[in-house]
Amino acid sequence: MSPNKLPSPWLTVPIFFGLFFGGGYVGIQVSRVLAPDSGLAEFVSFLTLPIAFVIGIVAWAGAAIPSAVLRLVMLVLRRDRSPSVEGGSKAIIPPGSSVFVPAALVTCLVAGTVVGAISPSLGFGWVLCLYMGLGLGYGVTCWKLASTGYLQFPRE
Repeated sequence: MSPNKLPSPWLTVPIFFGLFFGGGYVGIQVSRVLAPDSGLAEFVSFLTLPIAFVIGIVAWAGAAIPSAVLRLVMLVLRRDRSPSVEGGSKAIIPPGSSVFVPAALVTCLVAGTVVGAISPSLGFGWVLCLYMGLGLGYGVTCWKLASTGYLQFPRE
């Protein structure tokens, strides 16, 4: 992919929905292994990664605001220069996509605490570590996909 283009929507839309719905599916499968026959564990685990995804998207948009304000100030300060034509056509991926990592870690910390308290198979600490690892992996995946343009920045 060239630095001037974003990936095709035919690729980014399935990635978006795959991360959202796939997170719920993975959560249910993990809870079924760790706390079988627990409706509460399934419910909490089902919502954990999709909630992290939504929080990450919203926080990413919020983290991009200071960057946009800084760009606007820089444009005003350099108003004597005309903007370059090629600079306007370049695809811009806003910074701040790393917020997916703490969003996923916090939601998985909560879910790991709930599931760890009711899990008969492993101890509380192991379940919590497993959920934190799951959150770290999910957060880094979302972050890297967002920073490379495969997970699109929310628009109007």
